[in-house]
Amino acid sequence: MFAHVPHYCRYLLCYSYAHNVAPKGKFIAFVTTEVETDQPEEDLKPGINLLGSVNEIFYDMYDRFEPCNDHEVDGCFISTSYDPTTHFEITVKDVVGMYSKITGKILDLFVDLSAVSAAAEE
Repeated sequence: MFAHVPHYCRYLLCYSYAHNVAPKGKFIAFVTTEVETDQPEEDLKPGINLLGSVNEIFYDMYDRFEPCNDHEVDGCFISTSYDPTTHFEITVKDVVGMYSKITGKILDLFVDLSAVSAAAEE
């Protein structure tokens, strides 16, 4: 039901003391990409080079998959694996797309705050 997903993209995300995850003067950084070579450290090097001096580095890899079934035939809706985007932009698009496939409707996340406020006052 799944197929491997190839892509190239790099993302850099940095957290600090202000986020309550690192001591003052220190940062935790994530450099992510979709690796398609036998040398993931080389694929990540352009992002890591942006960091400057680094105390410790950890590497981790995992496969990504996407469904290859036909949801119209089997009624089974499966999301893709998480991608390397730092705020799950692609994953959110995938979930919104699944909503439309399942319900046949476009997901409308717009909220008319004046209408909500008026209803709350009644």
